[in-house]
Amino acid sequence: MNVSALETAVALSPESHFRIFRLGQWHEGVECWLGDDGKAVWDALEETYSMVEGAPTWVGVDVALRHDSTAIVWVQQREDGRWHAESRIWNPTPDGRLDVTDVMGVIRDLASRFDVREVAFDPRFFDLPAQQLLDEGYPMMEIPQSLQRMTPAVGATFEALKRGEITHEPDAAFRAHILNAVPKMNETGFTLSKGKSRGKIDAAVALCIAFHRSQSRELALSSSEVWAVFE
Repeated sequence: MNVSALETAVALSPESHFRIFRLGQWHEGVECWLGDDGKAVWDALEETYSMVEGAPTWVGVDVALRHDSTAIVWVQQREDGRWHAESRIWNPTPDGRLDVTDVMGVIRDLASRFDVREVAFDPRFFDLPAQQLLDEGYPMMEIPQSLQRMTPAVGATFEALKRGEITHEPDAAFRAHILNAVPKMNETGFTLSKGKSRGKIDAAVALCIAFHRSQSRELALSSSEVWAVFE
């Protein structure tokens, strides 16, 4: 590989994977997808910020019906060009189930407060509720969590976090989901592995979905365009 290709690999890969697959070095332990300094990266981005009512907002949903958590993450662009993320996380009841009507209620509430451009969801466990919300007029977008879709979503979010472009509320549960997630490498980058992670990671998945959709050329507005609406 030439120098520029190596620099790209460093920027887009967790350190352990770069050392193993590019340098032939053994790296012990399970690494956070944000790298060995993942805690420092995430904690440095903690900020209290009030999202603007009526402003363009993108929502990511990761739903599980049994024995797993469910998360909604929504992102909104700040006046300084950075993005801000907030989350809502549900843990399963003792019988391992989740009432998706609570999830639907939060989506309706977000849409009543913000200009929700898109609610991106994996149809695997949320197909019928999403269809009902679509029938009610909410902008539901089906995003299956395939390798082809999740690799660029995780990569874009990884890069933005590393560059300090996404802030987030002080939220212990959100933090745990982010730091629990470990990478799963593939030929073009990496996704997040639920099987190998140290705990629940649904909010990390939802963040990647929401942020990546916010960057869509067809949907995303520049910071100046967003704030021109409120001037």
